[in-house]
Amino acid sequence: MPKPSTKAISLCAIILSFSLSGAPAMAYPNFTCAYEKDHNPPLDAEAERWFQRARHLEKELGHWPEVVALYEKAIAKDHWKAMHNLAQLYRVGEPGTEKNPGIEVDTSKMLDLYERMVKLKVPLGYYNWAVVAEQGKGVLKSDRMATSYMFQAAQLGSPLAQVEIGQYFAYSLPSEKQDDDMAERYYRCAGAQDNPDAILKTASFYEIAKKNKPRALFYYQRAATLGSATALSNLKGAFEEQPEPMYNFGYQPDKKLHELYSALWKQLRADRSLRFPNLIKDHPLPAHPMQGFDAEHPDRRPEI
Repeated sequence: MPKPSTKAISLCAIILSFSLSGAPAMAYPNFTCAYEKDHNPPLDAEAERWFQRARHLEKELGHWPEVVALYEKAIAKDHWKAMHNLAQLYRVGEPGTEKNPGIEVDTSKMLDLYERMVKLKVPLGYYNWAVVAEQGKGVLKSDRMATSYMFQAAQLGSPLAQVEIGQYFAYSLPSEKQDDDMAERYYRCAGAQDNPDAILKTASFYEIAKKNKPRALFYYQRAATLGSATALSNLKGAFEEQPEPMYNFGYQPDKKLHELYSALWKQLRADRSLRFPNLIKDHPLPAHPMQGFDAEHPDRRPEI
């Protein structure tokens, strides 16, 4: 099991009682926005081909021995994405047949792969360790360790870690101690990266905590470009004739936009690999009737 570094321990000391369990924080380090892509180790070209072949076979829900073998070949060349994917398979397991053996749950192998990712200083590896330490899966449950690894992951640019910390500042503290300004810094840093889950949480923050409807929809549109069905549901709902309460962002009904996002949603449901990279350019969002393009800057379109 990897041990928290001295730097990580000092972070815990600085923030004192900040923890994933929701204990109030007395102080915290200066915010730094880092991007995951700037810290991920480079991937070997041959290992990447093995990784892509394994992913293809994995999507067919079978050929598990070959999937594992391909991931292991890629891992031998320090392919950290293969480490993450294989660890996930060992975390949940996969059923098999007599002719095609499945994958048994193996927490020890999962942790070995996460440890290897940490040794390579992969941001996602630190995030994975934070999650297993917080949940106590295969390791001693430790809020201190979870906090240490979560902060290291965020400082290395993990968008998933950044939204976790943003959520802490925005929602987990007692109401009088919540810090939306600090939360927003983490959310915006995460929302500028290409992780749909992190972008969705950023959109939710602006929708719920900031009540900034146009900026929320801006992030939903960003997530939609990356193939998020949830984001497309929010977009088509926003322009419906009579939107459901959960999709009511206060925009005027727009039949063309509703039909556009409904069509994209159906396409994505039929093929989950679809992406829509030109969506923002080809279909810029209209101004909100009350808040303009951004509640804080009504005449200025949101920027990442």
